[in-house]
Amino acid sequence: MANVFERIKSFWSKESGNAFVSIPKSKESKILTEDPEDDIDKRMEWMKKLKRAYQRVPLITAIVDVQADQTVQNFYFEGPNKEKVTKFADKVNLMRFFHRITKSMLLYGNAYVEVVKKGTEIFELKILDPIVMDVWRTPTGTIIGYSQIIGNKKTVLWGKTTKGDAFDQGFSKRISKIDSISHFRYNVLNSEKYGTGIITPVMNVLQWKLNLEEDLSKVIHKYVAPLIWAKVGNDQYPANETHVTDISSTLDDLQAESEVTTSHLVELQVLDFNSKGMDMKTPVEYMDQQVITGGQTPPVLLGRGGANKAEAEVQLRAFGRHIKAIQRELKYEFEDNILVKQGIGDEKDKLIWERSEEREWEIDVDILRGLVTDGILTPQKANDLLPDRFADTIPSIPPPLNQNGVAGGVQVPRPNQMKNDKVKDNPNDPTQTTKDKKTNGKRVNKTDREIPVMKK
Repeated sequence: MANVFERIKSFWSKESGNAFVSIPKSKESKILTEDPEDDIDKRMEWMKKLKRAYQRVPLITAIVDVQADQTVQNFYFEGPNKEKVTKFADKVNLMRFFHRITKSMLLYGNAYVEVVKKGTEIFELKILDPIVMDVWRTPTGTIIGYSQIIGNKKTVLWGKTTKGDAFDQGFSKRISKIDSISHFRYNVLNSEKYGTGIITPVMNVLQWKLNLEEDLSKVIHKYVAPLIWAKVGNDQYPANETHVTDISSTLDDLQAESEVTTSHLVELQVLDFNSKGMDMKTPVEYMDQQVITGGQTPPVLLGRGGANKAEAEVQLRAFGRHIKAIQRELKYEFEDNILVKQGIGDEKDKLIWERSEEREWEIDVDILRGLVTDGILTPQKANDLLPDRFADTIPSIPPPLNQNGVAGGVQVPRPNQMKNDKVKDNPNDPTQTTKDKKTNGKRVNKTDREIPVMKK
């Protein structure tokens, strides 16, 4: 108990009798000063923290997985090499490839792919670990190399570094060209060589959250067990130092729901209870909200309720635009550095993502249906705007023929459409008939017939 009173006493000013709080000296926060981009060791340690956050924090796992699942939907290709590119996608299992790449982009801000070839044919799209990858470029921003360093071992170098030949010769394997590396980046600022992960801005808040949860058992224990004041002895039977020490030791081991038996010399009284505890809900919810906001994922998709239907609809619409932005990053990098650079297709071949949600597809189809009904769009145009799996193949109109029957001339009527005298006198003229009994076999126009009048 002496320790308890000493702690209370230390927060009390002897001169004025008022409580005071010690204010630490101001210092610049490391949150805004640390920049691990150009320090290989610091950046590697930072990437490892991001990985541990994904593996151990359910909220971070949900944010990354939900966005990856929403981003990687069905896709197809359009362009002159459509069939070739589609076969390539099936060969390398492009759906799974995109899903893994997207997770890496969202978590680390970067994803690296090595295009492995056997001869001139692509054998594999090998995904590399971003934690052990480094990008090397000149002061003007030209990328000259990629390196892979695992632990302290320099494993592979594509191109060269900016540290000189002595450093470059330390790599076990050296590849002169960097064309086989494709670097997918997410949320790139200006001309930075690395992207920014989706959870990077919330890592410090996440650390506070984890610290709070780690101490939660202690906080709950202190909240449940009230502060007890023990009065030892009285005026008739004053207590000595031994009695006070024994009672203090007993109270140090006191737990919630403990029962204590004392003599008439000891009086126990609850000094405080409610003020010892703290409101855990407010700081925990605040930190969770900060993580969700930075993660840019609607709470309704993370299993958190509270939003009504209208709010949820607005969040989902905004989230849909966010997903489209991620799809664009995947699309451009894949088209430029894999399809075109590796010779699978050309600049006219395009990767087309289908809608991430069936709800969006239904809205688009309803709009097309309305435009066709109102006569704004032709059915043929609406057919062209549908995805490939729904669009119908419409036969094309053959080119016109000239008088010699060669394509490219002016379309002329068929002989039976020209209505010249030769055709009209032809007994096979489809516009005339000889079946009219009143003409005694004379050929007359098919429309020159008497219309019977109904008698009353």
